[in-house]
Amino acid sequence: MQTRDKRKGPDGLQKLFLYLILLEWFLLIYTTTTISRMTFRQGMMTLVLLLGFNLILGKLCTKRAKRSTDGYIIYPVICGGLLSFLLMLFFIF
Repeated sequence: MQTRDKRKGPDGLQKLFLYLILLEWFLLIYTTTTISRMTFRQGMMTLVLLLGFNLILGKLCTKRAKRSTDGYIIYPVICGGLLSFLLMLFFIF
């Protein structure tokens, strides 16, 4: 019978989740810088897609972050969701 080596560090799924959080922030920064040049339809479509992406990340975050030391996962997702919501309000009004 083979013994398994214990892993040190995060698993592959955790790394993928962290890369998705980084992608969310790059998309938010890009959208923030280019939203003034978009038409209303393009801006709304972009913001709706960003909000959908944030909802998916939030759902994954609630499933993935179970420990009290997982604040590095929770806080960027929450801040990104709030920023995209504020960006949507700014664009509409």
